[in-house]
Amino acid sequence: MFDKLFKFISMLITAMSDISLYTKDHPAIIELAQEEVNMLEELYADDSMSITLLGGNMLFNDNLVTGSNLHAETCKKKMKKKGIEKIIFKKGVTPDEMMKFISDMASTDATMESTEHILVGTVHVKFKSSGDDAKVILDENMSVVKEVYQEVSRFKDLDLVSLEDAVLGFIAALKREANVLRIISPVKSYSGYTYVHATNVAVLAVFQAESLGLKGENLHEIGLAGLLHDVGKMFVAKEVLEKPDSLNECDWVEMRKHPSYGAMYLSTLQDAPRLAVLVAFEHHMKFNGTGYPDTRRRGRRQHIISQMIAIADVFDALRTERPYRKPMTVPEILEVIRNLSGKELNPLLVDNFISAFSKIGAV
Repeated sequence: MFDKLFKFISMLITAMSDISLYTKDHPAIIELAQEEVNMLEELYADDSMSITLLGGNMLFNDNLVTGSNLHAETCKKKMKKKGIEKIIFKKGVTPDEMMKFISDMASTDATMESTEHILVGTVHVKFKSSGDDAKVILDENMSVVKEVYQEVSRFKDLDLVSLEDAVLGFIAALKREANVLRIISPVKSYSGYTYVHATNVAVLAVFQAESLGLKGENLHEIGLAGLLHDVGKMFVAKEVLEKPDSLNECDWVEMRKHPSYGAMYLSTLQDAPRLAVLVAFEHHMKFNGTGYPDTRRRGRRQHIISQMIAIADVFDALRTERPYRKPMTVPEILEVIRNLSGKELNPLLVDNFISAFSKIGAV
């Protein structure tokens, strides 16, 4: 039933791959674009054809796509990274429109824009209470993160597809509620710290990235890197990770290994983004290089996205209650972050972070 769709998608992925080798005006790309346009004639239903992502599923003309196809999975990932939930091809697509669509999908920088006959966008889902849309979205996707983290082990691959879906939910939540403080969640127990903290850091990272003007695939990859920054903690001894008292030096020796553990684990996963591996390794290195892992002798500097995640990490850690201290208020946390500026944290990013909070009336 879906053979013609899979053929169309396979040719689309091939064209995206080829366009990275040639220009979009190359005869090979022009020929592929024309073939794609011709194939659409067999896929139209009522003068249009649609591909929709809903959860982890793909719909073709609103019918659930069944069966396994490698290129269809690649197409899903491309759409997720571009922040696209639905593509509609209307009758009359021109080869030029198809070439632009292929080029923009293949690019890591280009923002997807609709044309006259190719429409790209999001699926609008109606929730029970419009006033709680953002919180509902966040809570639903946090549940996904919880399930993934509960099932993961050093012997089992991480469900990256579900986590990528969750990041799209976080981005959608922020579009509905600009005040990030209204959607990030408090940590209510030690057992819940890992997935709640990971979710909060991802949301705060996306919040920062949007305030810096980042969009599309970049926004998605930063959110996923934030979600995975502490994945190495699953290899840290539970008695250290959930210790109710302050950690002693021996505990800290073990805890400081989690960035290396996380980077090594993610590097074994075929589809783990390079940025997520990098952030997992670097998020505790500090702006001035005094953190861990210690790479000063090699002259390594912390990547700017790792610096963004570090700010989100500090913010959420300080607002979390510990047995040995009360949670800080937002003004108190921002003051701590301001005092770390130029030392542990990038001063330009700190200024932007505080400015972003000021714009939403949080300070």
